[in-house]
Amino acid sequence: MADNSPKRKAVQSEERPKWVPLREDQHSELSTLARELMLSRARKTERITENTVIRLAVDLVLRHPELLVGDTEDDLRTNMLGRFEQLLERERELLAGGAGEEPGESQ
Repeated sequence: MADNSPKRKAVQSEERPKWVPLREDQHSELSTLARELMLSRARKTERITENTVIRLAVDLVLRHPELLVGDTEDDLRTNMLGRFEQLLERERELLAGGAGEEPGESQ
Protein backbone atom coordinates (compact mmCIF):
# COMPACT_ATOMS: atom_id res chain seq x y z
CA MET A 1 0.00 0.00 0.00
CA ALA A 2 1.42 3.40 -0.96
CA ASP A 3 2.17 5.97 1.73
CA ASN A 4 0.20 9.03 0.63
CA SER A 5 0.90 11.10 3.74
CA PRO A 6 1.70 14.80 3.20
CA LYS A 7 5.29 14.22 4.39
CA ARG A 8 5.89 11.42 1.85
CA LYS A 9 4.26 13.42 -0.95
CA ALA A 10 6.58 16.37 -0.18
CA VAL A 11 9.64 14.12 -0.28
CA GLN A 12 8.50 12.51 -3.53
CA SER A 13 8.08 15.92 -5.16
CA GLU A 14 11.74 16.70 -4.36
CA GLU A 15 13.02 13.43 -5.84
CA ARG A 16 14.11 13.08 -9.45
CA PRO A 17 14.17 9.69 -11.16
CA LYS A 18 17.45 8.25 -12.44
CA TRP A 19 17.52 5.01 -14.38
CA VAL A 20 20.52 2.81 -13.56
CA PRO A 21 21.13 -0.64 -15.06
CA LEU A 22 22.17 -3.19 -12.44
CA ARG A 23 24.05 -6.45 -12.78
CA GLU A 24 21.94 -9.55 -12.07
CA ASP A 25 23.70 -10.13 -8.72
CA GLN A 26 23.12 -6.50 -7.68
CA HIS A 27 19.46 -6.69 -8.60
CA SER A 28 18.92 -9.94 -6.71
CA GLU A 29 20.86 -8.94 -3.60
CA LEU A 30 19.25 -5.48 -3.56
CA SER A 31 15.79 -7.08 -3.56
CA THR A 32 16.79 -9.45 -0.77
CA LEU A 33 18.36 -6.71 1.34
CA ALA A 34 15.38 -4.37 0.99
CA ARG A 35 13.00 -7.20 1.91
CA GLU A 36 15.10 -8.15 4.98
CA LEU A 37 15.29 -4.53 6.13
CA MET A 38 11.55 -4.14 5.63
CA LEU A 39 10.78 -7.24 7.71
CA SER A 40 13.22 -6.39 10.52
CA ARG A 41 11.95 -2.86 11.17
CA ALA A 42 11.05 -2.10 14.78
CA ARG A 43 8.75 0.74 13.71
CA LYS A 44 6.48 0.02 10.78
CA THR A 45 5.96 3.67 9.84
CA GLU A 46 7.88 3.88 6.57
CA ARG A 47 8.48 1.37 3.80
CA ILE A 48 12.05 0.32 3.05
CA THR A 49 12.34 -0.36 -0.67
CA GLU A 50 15.07 -1.08 -3.19
CA ASN A 51 15.02 2.62 -4.05
CA THR A 52 15.56 3.46 -0.37
CA VAL A 53 18.72 1.36 -0.30
CA ILE A 54 19.96 2.88 -3.57
CA ARG A 55 19.42 6.43 -2.25
CA LEU A 56 21.35 5.56 0.92
CA ALA A 57 24.25 4.17 -1.12
CA VAL A 58 24.32 7.36 -3.21
CA ASP A 59 24.30 9.46 -0.02
CA LEU A 60 27.26 7.47 1.34
CA VAL A 61 29.34 7.95 -1.82
CA LEU A 62 28.47 11.65 -2.07
CA ARG A 63 29.38 12.23 1.57
CA HIS A 64 32.70 10.36 1.23
CA PRO A 65 34.07 10.92 -2.28
CA GLU A 66 37.57 10.20 -0.93
CA LEU A 67 36.60 6.52 -1.09
CA LEU A 68 36.44 6.75 -4.89
CA VAL A 69 39.93 6.20 -6.28
CA GLY A 70 40.59 4.68 -9.69
CA ASP A 71 40.20 5.01 -13.42
CA THR A 72 37.53 2.37 -14.13
CA GLU A 73 34.34 1.16 -12.48
CA ASP A 74 36.20 -1.97 -11.35
CA ASP A 75 39.03 0.13 -9.87
CA LEU A 76 36.57 2.42 -8.09
CA ARG A 77 34.61 -0.54 -6.69
CA THR A 78 37.69 -2.50 -5.60
CA ASN A 79 39.33 0.48 -3.92
CA MET A 80 36.15 1.71 -2.26
CA LEU A 81 35.16 -1.69 -0.90
CA GLY A 82 38.74 -2.38 0.21
CA ARG A 83 38.94 0.91 2.10
CA PHE A 84 35.52 0.36 3.61
CA GLU A 85 36.59 -3.11 4.81
CA GLN A 86 39.72 -1.58 6.37
CA LEU A 87 37.60 0.95 8.24
CA LEU A 88 35.21 -1.74 9.47
CA GLU A 89 38.10 -3.94 10.60
CA ARG A 90 39.63 -1.01 12.48
CA GLU A 91 36.29 -0.37 14.17
CA ARG A 92 36.01 -4.05 15.16
CA GLU A 93 39.50 -3.91 16.68
CA LEU A 94 38.66 -0.78 18.65
CA LEU A 95 35.37 -2.25 19.89
CA ALA A 96 37.18 -5.43 20.93
CA GLY A 97 39.55 -3.34 23.03
CA GLY A 98 42.63 -4.00 20.92
CA ALA A 99 43.66 -0.60 19.64
CA GLY A 100 46.03 -2.28 17.23
CA GLU A 101 48.58 -0.33 15.30
CA GLU A 102 47.77 3.13 14.03
CA PRO A 103 47.98 3.57 10.26
CA GLY A 104 51.49 4.65 9.34
CA GLU A 105 53.08 3.24 12.51
CA SER A 106 55.66 0.50 12.28
CA GLN A 107 57.05 -1.81 14.93
